[in-house]
Amino acid sequence: MRAIIAMLLMLSTYAHAGCGNISDSDQRAYCEAKTNGQSCGNINDNDLRASCKAEMNGQSCGNISDNDQRAYCNAKVNGQSCGNIRDNDLRASCSAEVNGQSCGNISDNDQRAFCNAKVNGQSCGNIQDSSLRNECDAITR
Repeated sequence: MRAIIAMLLMLSTYAHAGCGNISDSDQRAYCEAKTNGQSCGNINDNDLRASCKAEMNGQSCGNISDNDQRAYCNAKVNGQSCGNIRDNDLRASCSAEVNGQSCGNISDNDQRAFCNAKVNGQSCGNIQDSSLRNECDAITR
């Protein structure tokens, strides 16, 4: 009986970790593309779709209109510097992901925890925002 309960608990945790629980449809589609190889074409937001295509299909980051997001994409995809990113949290996240620096300079608690999960293998459980936590669970499993 205990084995059955443990197995059901494990399966429910696995199901919970999927992209399907992300409330924002664009973020859900982005998560599905990153974790399951689905198309980026289902993403309505132009910048997020362009970022997805750059990361997943090797396309250019040049179609991203937001300067910070374009610089972040170029850093991740093309090895360019994170120094051109104006937003402090995004620059710190970029530096952690691309250059192995600390996530500790990210002021937003959820983004810092997300960064630590991606970069340092820490738990997603400290993320308060349920959609971000679900994305974290999906991409770090």
